[in-house]
Amino acid sequence: MIWLIKQMSWVGSGLTVMLLLTKGKPPGFIVGLYLCFCTLFFVWSLQQRIEKEPEKLSTIFPDLKHTDVSHAETELDCQSDLLEKIINLKSQGLDTNSVNLILANLSNAQLVGVDLNCVYLSGSNLSSANLSGASLWNGNLSGVQLVDANLSNANLKNINLSSAELINANLNNADLKDANLSNANLSNADLKDANLSNANLSNADLKDANLSNANLSSVYLWSGDLSNAKLLGANLSSAYMNSTKLRNANLGSAVLKDANLSDAKLKEANLSDTNLCGANLCGANLKNANLSNANLENANLKGANLEGANFSGANLNGANLSCVSINQSTQLDQKWRLVWETLNRFGDESEDVNFQTANVKNANLPSADISQISNG
Repeated sequence: MIWLIKQMSWVGSGLTVMLLLTKGKPPGFIVGLYLCFCTLFFVWSLQQRIEKEPEKLSTIFPDLKHTDVSHAETELDCQSDLLEKIINLKSQGLDTNSVNLILANLSNAQLVGVDLNCVYLSGSNLSSANLSGASLWNGNLSGVQLVDANLSNANLKNINLSSAELINANLNNADLKDANLSNANLSNADLKDANLSNANLSNADLKDANLSNANLSSVYLWSGDLSNAKLLGANLSSAYMNSTKLRNANLGSAVLKDANLSDAKLKEANLSDTNLCGANLCGANLKNANLSNANLENANLKGANLEGANFSGANLNGANLSCVSINQSTQLDQKWRLVWETLNRFGDESEDVNFQTANVKNANLPSADISQISNG
């Protein structure tokens, strides 16, 4: 309507000029020429207007600035249109770095192998979606719903999945290097053979998750919950796991070399055959844990709770056993029990410490004076 009024104003202006120039008595051929000119001008203007309004696909959705949430949800509940536009972007070879799918409903979507690097999907619903083999490198999926989603073999490097819901998700062999999974819910998720090196999993929920053979080297797991999780053969070398909950977790044959497990909750955990060389277990709760045949060389166990723990066959050369708590149920080789007695009961009861048959070579005896101890 505004466009039509604008065109009429131009025609009126031209008519006024013509009347002024002819003193109000224009010849007939002049009027005819003017009408032809006006017709051509109108057609040209209409064509220009149409050509200047092509559909733009720089984003899937315009920015949502509505305060009416229910209305926004109605607009966003159009999965088929979204998928069609994603396919169009890729088929036309357009740049998808700015693709915006904020709050989109893509539940049950089939997005196998899709390339959505740098995609913005914050708050979207991708529950039960199939993203196997997809690439979402450097994408923002904070707060996204990925319950029961398939992300196996996906490229998720440097992705933001903070506070995301990934319950029962399949992340088998996914690449999550440098990913942000802080406060994410990954309970019962399948992360076998996944790469999580340098990832941020602080305060993440990984209860009952399967991380067997996963790469978690240098991962940040402060206060994370791995209760009942499977970590068989996982690589956790140099991982930061202060105050991490690992009750009843299965870490058999895992590599925890130089890992920080201070104040970790490892009650009833399976740590048999693990490599804990140089690990920091200061103040950790290892009550009833299984550390049989574990390598704890140079590990720091100061102040740890070892009541009921099984250390049979474990290598404790150079380990710090000062202030640790053990009881009659603790299975500790004679050599290391004597070391513990030296460190923790030396004084009035020194006459009970007998090194006659014990080989304490490589034992860590910080500040202990054993010059007066009898050799039998």
